[in-house]
Amino acid sequence: MSHPVRIYLIRHGEAAASWDTAVDPGLSEAGHAQARALLPQFSGPVPNQAAARLVSSPLQRAQQTAAPLAAHWSRPVSIEDGVRELPSAGVPLDARRAWLTEIMAARWPAVDAPLHAWRERAWQALLACQTETVFFTHFMVINALVGRAMGDERLVVFEPDYCSVTELLLDGGNCSLVALGKARNTLVL
Repeated sequence: MSHPVRIYLIRHGEAAASWDTAVDPGLSEAGHAQARALLPQFSGPVPNQAAARLVSSPLQRAQQTAAPLAAHWSRPVSIEDGVRELPSAGVPLDARRAWLTEIMAARWPAVDAPLHAWRERAWQALLACQTETVFFTHFMVINALVGRAMGDERLVVFEPDYCSVTELLLDGGNCSLVALGKARNTLVL
């Protein structure tokens, strides 16, 4: 990579159901409105906008958040499994809240290998970017990537609001934080 590449990490809009009651909920009406409200932020001068890529998690709430910008830019959205939300295979829906609360309080040295592999897949998806890229993803993915860029061992380094935009910069194989997105205390589930 010969030039710096800006990466935008957008948390999906508000989901129609909580994470402990639905496997893959779409957006609520408020979430659709939040996704549409992103357009002014990306109507101005995004560096290298003509070549910018749109990439989404395969989950409905991320894809639905990407849809208004994709339509506005007349551009397809690539699906990237590497930016899918934290894997919870084997955790029953009714146990997810307790499981996630425990994970969110952890530090990377204390978590199991599957979570490290999940973070590494997301990191590799980010490092593979050759041009400006807008990722539509999830709370924990954003935290995993920002934490790694900052060298922070916490699994949760900040609480991105729905449709907040966090900006990273790839330069010469290094990744640095440019700006955190809008944060608020939200119920992740």
